[in-house]
Amino acid sequence: MNPARIVLVEDNPADVYLLKLALKENGIAHELIHFATGEDAVQALCNHDAVETPPPDMILLDLNTPRSDGFQVLLRFRNDPNFANVPIAIITSSRASSDKFRSQLQGVRLIEKPSQLEDFLEAVGKAIQEMLLETGRMPVATPQAP
Repeated sequence: MNPARIVLVEDNPADVYLLKLALKENGIAHELIHFATGEDAVQALCNHDAVETPPPDMILLDLNTPRSDGFQVLLRFRNDPNFANVPIAIITSSRASSDKFRSQLQGVRLIEKPSQLEDFLEAVGKAIQEMLLETGRMPVATPQAP
């Protein structure tokens, strides 16, 4: 099976690193397509004049990136027919009940970023695994030779 194509919208380099580590630690074969802002992601992925590429297997969207509001970006993806079947998760350090409620209203999973490293790797990795399993796209990484 080909690696999962995962779009990550995240402006914090440390969180990008941790997400890559969580994917590796959980044995998820992946191709990570990273955007630092939601605006950049929308411009690149929702540009229908661009060469046709298949939609990603999932989108992980931080709520607070420069020049964009995570929920507005989410609505852009949700209103684009090319992303109708792409699972989207909000990945955030926010503990605000309003963010949880808005995520539920939009029908997306909310993944809270734990502050402890081991908790982050386990919680985020498990959530991504579950989402990929639900779509039948759970590729397993092959072990690297020493």
